[in-house]
Amino acid sequence: MQAIMKTGKKRPFVLKLILGLLLTPLLFSCGYGELEVVQTIDEEFYDVQKIDIESGFLEVVYEGVEGKTEVTLTGTLESSRPGAYKVKYQMEGDELKIELDQKNLIGSGRHKGVLYISGPVSIELDVESGSGTTQISNVESSEIELDAGSGRLELYNVAANTIDLEVGSGTIKGYNLVGNVKGEAGSGRLEFDQIDGDAKLNVSSGVIRVKSITGKLNSQLSSGNLYMERVNEIEELKVSSGSIEGEDIGLGAKTRLSSSSGRIKIQTYSDLADYNYDFQAGSGRVKVGDSSSSGSLEIHNGSPYTIQGSVSSGSIEIFN
Repeated sequence: MQAIMKTGKKRPFVLKLILGLLLTPLLFSCGYGELEVVQTIDEEFYDVQKIDIESGFLEVVYEGVEGKTEVTLTGTLESSRPGAYKVKYQMEGDELKIELDQKNLIGSGRHKGVLYISGPVSIELDVESGSGTTQISNVESSEIELDAGSGRLELYNVAANTIDLEVGSGTIKGYNLVGNVKGEAGSGRLEFDQIDGDAKLNVSSGVIRVKSITGKLNSQLSSGNLYMERVNEIEELKVSSGSIEGEDIGLGAKTRLSSSSGRIKIQTYSDLADYNYDFQAGSGRVKVGDSSSSGSLEIHNGSPYTIQGSVSSGSIEIFN
């Protein structure tokens, strides 16, 4: 009798099982296992005048505490690949340097961590992060500089002569800032509420929202929208594609408004008769108070100051 061979349909399953068994150690060797705490930090430093941080993916929180003179650093670092990262810190003179150090290991793995820092209210801060969140509160300084590749920068109750903020892609958020603020984002969102000073805010693509600025505002967007409320004085506002809208806005001698395509709509508390106007629109309408026109609008009020505006396709409107 001739033996009959059965064509087994279990081979694909067996093959998958074998591959799974072979790949599992490889996956874990590449760092896709469970997170575990690989470093804990609890340190104090004295006579610190400046903190310089390169935080990578770490979340960083700094809080200034009234009357505190020492700097307290606590934190944890978790990783699926022990040895891949380590937080290094040391004093160099009166400067505390903190750095997330990456080892040269194959594979990426999963990692997360947080640094909590509390110290004097008066201190100089320079933070450069990769993809984490940086939060600063209750700080007074001559200069504050924060940079992030992709992530989030948050500032609350911060005072400095200059506050320089930049993200590649992400969000910058500030509340109750004293000083001149410069904020830039490649793509993302800028949000500020209560700036006692001037502001220069630029975004390549995204949204800018500002509220309560006591100084002068300059802003530029390649594509996106600018929303303003209670700004003491606007100077040069420019958007290539998008809209500019404002409520309770002050005009000034250097007010310039431009949009390639979109709408500019400004409600101002300034006396419209205090300025001359020179508005140009390729296709669309321009309007100042009760005066409106298609294409262009010039109003001469005998003022030494002329507000200029241009829009290729869209509209410009200024009213009380």
